[in-house]
Amino acid sequence: MVIASAALSRPASPKRNWAVVLGAFAPDASMFVFFAWSRLQGWSGDETWNVQYWNEPWQSFGAVSNSFILFGLLLAPALWRKWGLVAVLSAAALTHIALDFPLHADDAHRHFWPISDWRFFSPVSYWDPTYNGLVGGAIESVCALIATGVLWFRFKSWRWRALFAMLALLQVLAFGAQIVWVTST
Repeated sequence: MVIASAALSRPASPKRNWAVVLGAFAPDASMFVFFAWSRLQGWSGDETWNVQYWNEPWQSFGAVSNSFILFGLLLAPALWRKWGLVAVLSAAALTHIALDFPLHADDAHRHFWPISDWRFFSPVSYWDPTYNGLVGGAIESVCALIATGVLWFRFKSWRWRALFAMLALLQVLAFGAQIVWVTST
């Protein structure tokens, strides 16, 4: 979300910025719904990610929320009709999807749904050590930290800067936790 925000947000455009955040979040929305459902069902972590994640309707929800095709079809008329907020939301979602595309290995999404169920199985994962997860995590973290720096310089309010500092800290802590997890397994 932070990378799409750095690419598309503007300090004097709060409605635009909300559209950016919502669009950048949209591809992961199905995952958050799935995770909340898994907690309500009482599934273990293993049951959640190694069994239920691969079942329907979750795979279809993930295909819809990560589709270049669907967000592209939303972007095209938005640009044509000059629906600025819809265009920015779509562009933010497409930015997220494009950055996810090369960082999913065996958990790849069907990015070209509904035209194709094909998945790009990347040799680099943003998390999985079996697929160079530390490299992918480092790439993701560096890009997120650079984007946070861009936002820091773009937004002058101390409130925004406090938020960006917190996001940067969370990114560093998340990557640190990933390193500890990978080296301890």
